[in-house]
Amino acid sequence: MILIISGLLISSKDSFASDPKIIGFIIEATQMEGTMQEPSMTVGDTTVQKNQAMLELKFENLSAEGLTIKKLVKSPQGIVTIDMSPEDKVLFNNLSLKVTNAQFSENYLPTTGNFGLKNIKLLAHSVTANHSILPQFKLSLNEGGQVEMESKSEEELLQMKTYLQQLISNTP
Repeated sequence: MILIISGLLISSKDSFASDPKIIGFIIEATQMEGTMQEPSMTVGDTTVQKNQAMLELKFENLSAEGLTIKKLVKSPQGIVTIDMSPEDKVLFNNLSLKVTNAQFSENYLPTTGNFGLKNIKLLAHSVTANHSILPQFKLSLNEGGQVEMESKSEEELLQMKTYLQQLISNTP
Protein backbone atom coordinates (compact mmCIF):
# COMPACT_ATOMS: atom_id res chain seq x y z
CA MET A 1 0.00 0.00 0.00
CA ILE A 2 2.75 2.46 0.91
CA LEU A 3 4.59 1.68 -2.31
CA ILE A 4 1.45 2.04 -4.38
CA ILE A 5 0.46 5.44 -2.97
CA SER A 6 4.01 6.78 -2.61
CA GLY A 7 5.02 5.64 -6.07
CA LEU A 8 2.08 7.12 -7.93
CA LEU A 9 4.14 9.91 -9.44
CA ILE A 10 4.14 9.00 -13.12
CA SER A 11 6.54 10.87 -15.35
CA SER A 12 5.30 13.68 -17.51
CA LYS A 13 6.96 16.83 -18.73
CA ASP A 14 6.39 18.53 -15.33
CA SER A 15 6.23 15.70 -12.82
CA PHE A 16 9.96 15.48 -12.16
CA ALA A 17 10.48 19.23 -11.98
CA SER A 18 13.05 20.46 -9.52
CA ASP A 19 12.08 19.93 -5.90
CA PRO A 20 8.49 18.61 -6.13
CA LYS A 21 6.75 18.38 -2.73
CA ILE A 22 3.90 16.15 -1.66
CA ILE A 23 1.06 18.34 -0.37
CA GLY A 24 -0.93 15.38 0.89
CA PHE A 25 -3.59 12.84 0.01
CA ILE A 26 -7.27 13.68 -0.40
CA ILE A 27 -9.15 10.49 0.52
CA GLU A 28 -12.85 10.41 -0.30
CA ALA A 29 -15.39 7.60 0.10
CA THR A 30 -19.16 7.33 -0.05
CA GLN A 31 -19.06 4.90 2.88
CA MET A 32 -16.46 3.56 5.36
CA GLU A 33 -16.92 1.09 8.17
CA GLY A 34 -14.79 -1.13 10.35
CA THR A 35 -12.99 -1.26 13.66
CA MET A 36 -11.35 1.97 14.72
CA GLN A 37 -8.93 2.24 17.61
CA GLU A 38 -9.01 5.23 19.92
CA PRO A 39 -8.02 8.31 17.85
CA SER A 40 -5.03 10.30 19.10
CA MET A 41 -3.30 13.61 18.51
CA THR A 42 0.21 13.77 17.07
CA VAL A 43 2.38 16.21 15.14
CA GLY A 44 4.06 15.95 11.78
CA ASP A 45 5.51 18.02 8.98
CA THR A 46 3.56 19.17 5.94
CA THR A 47 4.81 21.16 2.95
CA VAL A 48 3.28 24.25 4.57
CA GLN A 49 4.16 23.84 8.25
CA LYS A 50 6.58 21.99 10.50
CA ASN A 51 5.14 20.31 13.62
CA GLN A 52 1.56 20.57 12.34
CA ALA A 53 -1.08 19.15 14.68
CA MET A 54 -2.54 15.96 13.21
CA LEU A 55 -5.27 13.52 14.16
CA GLU A 56 -4.06 9.93 13.97
CA LEU A 57 -6.73 7.44 12.96
CA LYS A 58 -5.94 3.72 13.23
CA PHE A 59 -8.15 0.92 11.98
CA GLU A 60 -7.80 -2.81 12.63
CA ASN A 61 -9.91 -3.36 9.54
CA LEU A 62 -11.70 -0.99 7.23
CA SER A 63 -13.89 -1.36 4.17
CA ALA A 64 -14.50 1.59 1.87
CA GLU A 65 -16.97 2.01 -0.96
CA GLY A 66 -16.77 4.71 -3.60
CA LEU A 67 -13.13 5.35 -2.69
CA THR A 68 -10.97 7.92 -4.46
CA ILE A 69 -7.42 8.73 -3.41
CA LYS A 70 -5.79 11.85 -4.81
CA LYS A 71 -2.10 12.46 -4.29
CA LEU A 72 -1.34 16.19 -4.59
CA VAL A 73 2.20 17.18 -5.58
CA LYS A 74 3.39 20.78 -5.77
CA SER A 75 6.05 21.56 -8.35
CA PRO A 76 7.41 24.89 -9.65
CA GLN A 77 5.02 24.47 -12.60
CA GLY A 78 1.95 24.03 -10.37
CA ILE A 79 0.00 21.21 -8.78
CA VAL A 80 0.02 17.68 -10.19
CA THR A 81 -2.81 15.39 -9.05
CA ILE A 82 -2.61 11.61 -9.27
CA ASP A 83 -6.10 10.06 -8.98
CA MET A 84 -6.62 6.43 -7.96
CA SER A 85 -10.19 5.07 -8.04
CA PRO A 86 -10.85 1.38 -7.36
CA GLU A 87 -13.94 0.00 -9.09
CA ASP A 88 -15.16 -2.08 -6.13
CA LYS A 89 -15.13 -2.15 -2.32
CA VAL A 90 -11.64 -1.73 -0.87
CA LEU A 91 -10.42 -3.56 2.23
CA PHE A 92 -7.56 -2.51 4.53
CA ASN A 93 -5.94 -4.21 7.52
CA ASN A 94 -4.06 -2.17 10.12
CA LEU A 95 -4.57 1.12 8.31
CA SER A 96 -3.06 4.24 9.89
CA LEU A 97 -3.83 7.78 8.72
CA LYS A 98 -2.42 11.06 9.98
CA VAL A 99 -4.90 13.74 8.93
CA THR A 100 -5.15 17.50 9.26
CA ASN A 101 -8.76 17.70 8.09
CA ALA A 102 -11.63 15.22 8.36
CA GLN A 103 -15.19 15.71 7.15
CA PHE A 104 -18.20 13.40 6.82
CA SER A 105 -21.94 13.85 6.42
CA GLU A 106 -23.31 11.22 8.81
CA ASN A 107 -22.52 8.20 10.93
CA TYR A 108 -24.43 4.91 10.97
CA LEU A 109 -24.48 1.59 12.81
CA PRO A 110 -22.02 -0.64 10.92
CA THR A 111 -22.64 -4.28 9.99
CA THR A 112 -19.13 -5.06 11.31
CA GLY A 113 -16.84 -3.10 13.58
CA ASN A 114 -17.43 -0.09 15.82
CA PHE A 115 -17.98 2.76 13.38
CA GLY A 116 -19.63 3.63 10.07
CA LEU A 117 -19.37 6.94 8.23
CA LYS A 118 -20.87 8.26 4.99
CA ASN A 119 -19.50 10.82 2.52
CA ILE A 120 -16.02 11.02 4.03
CA LYS A 121 -13.31 13.42 2.92
CA LEU A 122 -9.88 13.46 4.58
CA LEU A 123 -6.66 15.43 4.09
CA ALA A 124 -3.98 12.89 5.02
CA HIS A 125 -0.22 13.39 5.19
CA SER A 126 0.72 9.83 6.14
CA VAL A 127 -1.00 6.65 4.95
CA THR A 128 0.19 3.15 5.90
CA ALA A 129 -1.43 -0.30 5.89
CA ASN A 130 -0.19 -3.83 6.47
CA HIS A 131 -2.49 -5.27 3.82
CA SER A 132 -4.96 -3.89 1.32
CA ILE A 133 -7.20 -5.17 -1.44
CA LEU A 134 -7.60 -2.57 -4.20
CA PRO A 135 -9.64 -4.23 -6.96
CA GLN A 136 -9.20 -2.96 -10.52
CA PHE A 137 -8.29 0.64 -9.86
CA LYS A 138 -8.09 3.40 -12.44
CA LEU A 139 -5.08 5.67 -12.34
CA SER A 140 -4.92 9.11 -13.93
CA LEU A 141 -2.55 12.06 -13.88
CA ASN A 142 -3.88 15.61 -14.02
CA GLU A 143 -1.69 18.67 -14.29
CA GLY A 144 -3.01 21.84 -12.72
CA GLY A 145 -5.79 22.04 -10.19
CA GLN A 146 -6.11 23.40 -6.68
CA VAL A 147 -5.81 22.14 -3.12
CA GLU A 148 -9.36 21.08 -2.16
CA MET A 149 -8.90 21.09 1.62
CA GLU A 150 -6.90 23.11 4.11
CA SER A 151 -5.50 21.89 7.42
CA LYS A 152 -7.71 22.47 10.45
CA SER A 153 -6.48 24.05 13.67
CA GLU A 154 -5.44 21.91 16.63
CA GLU A 155 -8.65 22.91 18.44
CA GLU A 156 -10.81 21.75 15.52
CA LEU A 157 -8.91 18.46 15.35
CA LEU A 158 -9.39 17.96 19.10
CA GLN A 159 -13.15 18.46 18.62
CA MET A 160 -13.15 15.83 15.85
CA LYS A 161 -11.14 13.47 18.09
CA THR A 162 -13.70 13.86 20.89
CA TYR A 163 -16.58 13.26 18.49
CA LEU A 164 -14.97 10.10 17.06
CA GLN A 165 -14.21 8.81 20.58
CA GLN A 166 -17.88 9.22 21.49
CA LEU A 167 -18.93 7.55 18.26
CA ILE A 168 -16.86 4.40 18.77
CA SER A 169 -17.64 4.18 22.50
CA ASN A 170 -21.42 4.35 21.83
CA THR A 171 -21.42 1.53 19.26
CA PRO A 172 -22.80 -1.70 20.79
